[in-house]
Order: sequence, then C-alpha cells, then structure tokens
Amino acid sequence: MVILPVLVMVVLLSVIRGQKVNGINDSKWLAVRSNSSEFIHTLPFPNSVFKYKFRGNETRDLFTLFEADYLDDGPGQHIHTREDELFHIIDGNVQFFVNGEQFCGSTGDYVYVPRNVAQAIRIHNINNGTKPVRIQILLTPSGLEGFLDEVAPLYYTGQTNLTWQNEIATKYGIINLAPVEWQDLGCFTAQSSSANRLTSYILSFISFVKNVLK
Repeated sequence: MVILPVLVMVVLLSVIRGQKVNGINDSKWLAVRSNSSEFIHTLPFPNSVFKYKFRGNETRDLFTLFEADYLDDGPGQHIHTREDELFHIIDGNVQFFVNGEQFCGSTGDYVYVPRNVAQAIRIHNINNGTKPVRIQILLTPSGLEGFLDEVAPLYYTGQTNLTWQNEIATKYGIINLAPVEWQDLGCFTAQSSSANRLTSYILSFISFVKNVLK
C-alpha cells in the first residue's frame, strides 16, 4: 500500500505553504516541528489524548491532522458521514473493524476508511499498559475538531453523558452504532504470525476495493 503514504504527502504538500503564527494560518505555508508542543492543542477524550497538528482553519478546511495516544480501547463502532479518514499507526498494535471486516494493524501500517462506512478500533496497550498506542489520523475535509472540542470538557470533568455526546455527534455528522463483537485474530500477540498479517492485509485490501467500486 505504498500509494497511501504518497497520497498523504501529495495532500500535505498541496497546502503546506506558509508560516504558522499563533495557531492561525496568517501566511502561505505551515510548519509544525516534531519536538514542539507550542502549536499543539492537547485535549482529553475517552481513554486517550489528542494532539492537534493542523486544524481546518489552518488548511483552508481541506484536512485536519492530529495524533491520538490511546490508553485503552479506542472509539466504538460509528460512521463519519462528512469525512474520509486515514490512520497511520505510529507505535503499537490495533485491531480494525471496517465495513463488517476485521483485520490487524501494527506499527507503520496505513488504513483508509471512506465516509459513510462503519468503523471501530480495538487497542492493546504496549508494555502492560505503561505505554499508549499512538496513531496519526488525517481527516478530509476538516470539521471533526469541532466535535472533539465540544465533547472534551465532558470527559475532562468526568461527567459522562451519552445522550449529550450523541446529540453533539449528530451535529457533526457522526452516527454511533452498536458495539462490535470482536474476533480473536491474534493481533495482540507478542509477534503476530506472518499468516495472520497476510490475512489482515488481504481483508483490508478487499474492503478498500469494495468501497472504491461502490
């Protein structure tokens, strides 16, 4: 799936043309240093922390890019009706559910999920929970940051209210669905077998082709 990293690079290069000043795109290009937190908005989310790299108001609303450190299971089954989503696993193992198919992902893998397709991810912490799984997520067009900004205070204060969360989700075109019945694919073994990884890639490719041909 070499084409996915190339696609991401093309998208990024098409908009990164200015200087990021006070978090706003006041110029023609944007830059965020890997070791800098000055321009990163960190917010708590269910069992995770999101770090913004680029917001929509900095990319002409073309995309939103952030990193998520998952400390426990990821988001349950849901559908984005407005954004396509690209996952890049920076560190860790993840079990994906996409359009009814389940497959494994590990460090370095990319997974593309078109809008209007059901998805969920299952996380396994590294080193017995002492190190989070890190995933970089690109959404196009932008807009999902509005949802995250609104629900963050809910989780930050510990005042969980699923009714309110679902109302906000609907506002941003997100449909929450029933929990996934996860299969044991061996995604979180110390060293997943080559057969398991090959099966996962095949299922991922089949799911991708199905959605492209719709």
